[in-house]
Amino acid sequence: MLQDSSPSAQRNLMAEDSSDDVERTSLTAGKIPDVASAGPFKRPGVLISAVGTHVAAVALLAMMWRTLKKALSPEAPLLTWRTFPLHPFLMTLAFGFLSPVAAAAWRSYEHLLGFTHRQVKVFHGVLMGVAALTGLLGVIDMWLVHEDGAAAQVAKGWAVHFQSAHSWVGIVALALFLLQATGGAAAFALPLVPPAKRAALLAPHRWLGAAAAQQARNRLLLASREGSEKAAFVALITGILSLAGRGDNVKESDVGYKAAAVRG
Repeated sequence: MLQDSSPSAQRNLMAEDSSDDVERTSLTAGKIPDVASAGPFKRPGVLISAVGTHVAAVALLAMMWRTLKKALSPEAPLLTWRTFPLHPFLMTLAFGFLSPVAAAAWRSYEHLLGFTHRQVKVFHGVLMGVAALTGLLGVIDMWLVHEDGAAAQVAKGWAVHFQSAHSWVGIVALALFLLQATGGAAAFALPLVPPAKRAALLAPHRWLGAAAAQQARNRLLLASREGSEKAAFVALITGILSLAGRGDNVKESDVGYKAAAVRG
């Protein structure tokens, strides 16, 4: 394929490269960041943290799938729309798997795996976008489940929606996550913001990453010093704990939920 060598194409290419440079240099006050040399353990520490994040995310998702399937959906498919078991699985997929992997990718893939900055940005953005959509579907599924059981819940004296602290924390976390995802796409994926102004948007974009489950932990492990970002992490863990409730520590479902919460 022939490359467009027109002046306008060259200017667009230079602008894209410039925006990548702005994103990089804003992180380290003019120096190209080397995440692999950051932190007390330098490259080995970052490698261990990145691998640990991926392994832990896969383990949590697999543990929740197995426990939900055996305890709540032994006969019907787990991925059945408008059913309760689908909600905790989708939320774990969004905030316990996709967003931690996306956060780890942003901080490590470029230096540990040799990805270009542009490739890492696309991968990070796509995973965060899928996580946002997955989380939204999870909330819609639970909303419909509550609607279907509205009469029974009203008879018990409960509200139809937002019955627990978990639901309140969760909706705030999801709102922040959606704001972060759409704002990030508008600022860094679409040509809506001049490259020179993108650097100023990096700090609030990272802060709004609070909606990504466990992102605070991932950023701490990967030598990032942004503020504490735990809203969706708290929502996810309180959700897993609310599934378990009080048990005898013997039944497989009870042990499975508690183990997943501890792992998170």
